Amino acid sequence: MLQFHVYPGGKKRIVTFSYDDGSGNDPRLIELFNKYGVKGTFHLNTRVFEKMTDESEKKAFVDRYIGHEVACHTVHHGWPTRMPASSLLNELINDRRDLEKYTGYPVVGMSYPCGDYDDRVLGALTACGIVYSRTTKATFNFGFPDDWRVWHPTCHHRDADKPIADFLSRIDSEWTRPMLYIWGHSHEFKTEEDWAKMEETVSKIAGLDQVWYATNIEIYDYIEATRRVRVSADEKTLYNPSSVDVWVERDKTEIFTVPAGKTVTLP
Repeated sequence: MLQFHVYPGGKKRIVTFSYDDGSGNDPRLIELFNKYGVKGTFHLNTRVFEKMTDESEKKAFVDRYIGHEVACHTVHHGWPTRMPASSLLNELINDRRDLEKYTGYPVVGMSYPCGDYDDRVLGALTACGIVYSRTTKATFNFGFPDDWRVWHPTCHHRDADKPIADFLSRIDSEWTRPMLYIWGHSHEFKTEEDWAKMEETVSKIAGLDQVWYATNIEIYDYIEATRRVRVSADEKTLYNPSSVDVWVERDKTEIFTVPAGKTVTLP
């Protein structure tokens, strides 16, 4: 029996962070993430560029997120469900275009301003090439979304103590819900006590051998890659057509890799 419940490096657990709005506190949060070796996705409104006249200033703003993921949050942080179609499409595609100019890569992730979305907004995301979007609805659970465009996080950072305890208590089990997803805004850290609490939160779940620390888009890309692997009827030959290496477990005893673009035949 083969199972795709193993992640890069043979890990069986995932931790990801997600922060909105491009606050002036983001550099300090990134420094904290880098200190502990965790990954974050930062959802940015490119309205900040309207106050910048120098291209180097815009590039420097985006460059502070190097090593993490930059994703969309619309240009002006309006309520998506209250916009006419033309405004919604402009807010989405222009945010993408502005961010891509300075990141140098396709920006295809997003989070909803104010957690606001409906079916019309989901359609607009797809039309604009956005492949996932995070909501603000906490599940206090650890699974993957049924629809990547409606990606509910585990919890906000202020509510993370119990979910972290639950996650850590099952970290070596055969539990099939593997992902702890914490979100928030760095502008919520207003005092040194707030920062100390956040460091405590990060430190509890950092440096664990069982965990793959990933950005949102890395998780999306990996799970989609596992779904594209072609498996022979006897489960001995696997072809991975994607550009991402995939890890597979056989009979709950053996973990092996199917490299990107390669075929692997098992004994």
